[in-house]
Amino acid sequence: MLVLGEETVYLSHLPMFMAPHDFQVLLEVTLKNETGDAQQAYAADRRMTGTAIYTLEPEAFHISDLVADGERPRITSFTGTLFRGHFERGGTKILDRVTVEVDHVIHFRQLDHRALRPAALTYLAFGKRSELFLSHLITAPPDFDHLIAVQQVRSVSSAMLTDNILRTGRSLAIVGRVDRPEDRLQEGDQVAASFLNNGSDGVDLRFVMGREFYVEEGELATRGHSH
Repeated sequence: MLVLGEETVYLSHLPMFMAPHDFQVLLEVTLKNETGDAQQAYAADRRMTGTAIYTLEPEAFHISDLVADGERPRITSFTGTLFRGHFERGGTKILDRVTVEVDHVIHFRQLDHRALRPAALTYLAFGKRSELFLSHLITAPPDFDHLIAVQQVRSVSSAMLTDNILRTGRSLAIVGRVDRPEDRLQEGDQVAASFLNNGSDGVDLRFVMGREFYVEEGELATRGHSH
C-alpha cells in the first residue's frame, strides 16, 4: 500500500488485474506502534527526507474484510511494516509492527477487466481541502495507477469540493484529456474538471497540480501480470 499525507494519513492499495490484488482501495488511517508515535515518526521522516514514495507492507489479510458484511466491517485494523520507498524495490524499513487503524474507507472497488474505460481522464478526489490528492480511476487493462497532490483548487460552479465530499472519493473528469497514461496529470498542470454524474457537462473546478507521488503502468498492463 502507498502511504500519503502528513496531517492525515491515507493508504492506497497497489492493485493488479489478478486475484487477490484486483481491488482499488483508498483508506483514511491512523498509524500506531508500541510507543504510540508511529504517525509522528512517519511524518517527520517524510519532511526530513523529502521522499515521495512511502509504502506499507501489511501482514496477510483478506482486503475484502475492510468493507461491511452486515452492519460492520470484519476488521478495523491490521498490522504492517512501513518503508521509505517501495518495499519491493529497494525501500528502507523505518517502522516495524505498525498498527493501522482504519478510520474511514474512502473508496473500495473490485476491478473488472471487462469494464469500459471512461472517455475522459478520470480521477478520484480525496483528502482534505488543506491536503488534497487525486488518484487515477483504474478500470480495465492496460491501465495505470497514479497519485498526485493538488496545489490549488478553485470552484467555478455551485459544486464545491468539501471535506465531506472528499471522504467519498468523488470522481472527477479532467476536461480535454483522454484516459491514457500519456495524458495523465503532471506537476504544475493547470486543468479544469467536472464532477461525474452531476447532471452537467460544464466545468466545476480548476486545479493547479502539485507533487506527483506515484505512477505505475507495468503492474496493470495485463490481466495476468504478477510480481
